[in-house]
Amino acid sequence: MQRVPLCAAALASLCCSHVLAQNADRLVGLTRVAADLRSVVHGPGNCAQLGSCSPVGFPSAVGLPEGAGGTAWDPTTSGAWITNGTVLAKVADDCTYQCPPAAVILPVNAVLTGLEVVESRRELWAIDNQGLLHRYTLQCPPQHLGACQTGLVPTVPRESTTGLAVDEGNGLVFFSFADFAANQTVIAVSRLGNPCQIVQRLPVQPCPTSTTPFGAVTGLSVDWGQQLLFATDGHATMAIHYGLTATGIAVLGVDCCATVIGSADPMIGLAVRPRRAVSFGSSCENGVCPPCPFVHQADNDPNVGNLDFRLSVVEAPVGSLAWDLIGVGDCGPPGRLVFPLCGPIWTGPLLGVLGPVPTGGVAGPNVCDGAARFSLPIPVLPGLVGSTLSSQSIVLCASLTGQIGTAVSNCVSFELQGN
Repeated sequence: MQRVPLCAAALASLCCSHVLAQNADRLVGLTRVAADLRSVVHGPGNCAQLGSCSPVGFPSAVGLPEGAGGTAWDPTTSGAWITNGTVLAKVADDCTYQCPPAAVILPVNAVLTGLEVVESRRELWAIDNQGLLHRYTLQCPPQHLGACQTGLVPTVPRESTTGLAVDEGNGLVFFSFADFAANQTVIAVSRLGNPCQIVQRLPVQPCPTSTTPFGAVTGLSVDWGQQLLFATDGHATMAIHYGLTATGIAVLGVDCCATVIGSADPMIGLAVRPRRAVSFGSSCENGVCPPCPFVHQADNDPNVGNLDFRLSVVEAPVGSLAWDLIGVGDCGPPGRLVFPLCGPIWTGPLLGVLGPVPTGGVAGPNVCDGAARFSLPIPVLPGLVGSTLSSQSIVLCASLTGQIGTAVSNCVSFELQGN
């Protein structure tokens, strides 16, 4: 049985003890024509396209209404949900399928125009062009849980919802509602507790430093830890800096990556891709522990609200017991030597210990087939955003004759993020 002394109270002690890192945000979005998953970066003085990949056989949105399509990042599996408007799938960073394409059952003439994962509720949300907000499970294939009417219904030709984003930390829901004929967009705001009751509407402001007009919004996403609402017109990206008010939000400023990030193939969705864990050091072993690679890693994304966040070790000694040490701050030298461990502990000051967890496997020639997983649910505590934790695993090996040995893994650092 896994003993988990870490709890919300322990993690809450990290609140407000840090300064938010002003890192560039990595954004991903599905494209309309080729149905590629494109990756771009938006940050202070740092705007660039990072690359793209193509999910095999995923249909394009050509021929569907202008607002069709959406992208959402799922931190529980480190994958992107994508839709062309009528088909839904989930892909990894390399565009291999985590959930294969499946047709979406919608009202007549409706298409999905925006996606968002609400990780604290373990739900996938979607808005369609008839103003219906749909709720699905995160399982594969997603199961429909219900829908409600937002009132964001087209009243003129070429008007449509186009994007959806949820600020879980502050309990806000954002919708983009675009008029493609007028090249204008309104951001509608509701409360997470009553998402179909619009409480505020704000026009999207022009980019202050760009000579190229920002077009109708085709995708929306949010980094709520930094209170940044991102939008794309398919080619450029915009960051809307917002503050909280009694009635919704106040727009504090706008900055744009005005460089065209795609040629003739615009993005039709947008999502923030969380920053990955960073590894430090290497493994070691002593005593009867075999020389295994013993790799420690984060299995998914450390988002605040991700109750399914997990760390793991793979290629570990079989038939052993593993513990996971969680520290405050980054991994780094010089480390702490603790007898009888084979090498140093590189985590920051200890916050808690997860385990023991059996590494499993079968005794025999494949002595490095062991693995262990450690659950570390991250509650929705906004003050956690920006905190950095470190994690390192140790293993105790024992022989039939009573001899023992230890193995120590690499260390991983990860930032708790609100996106």
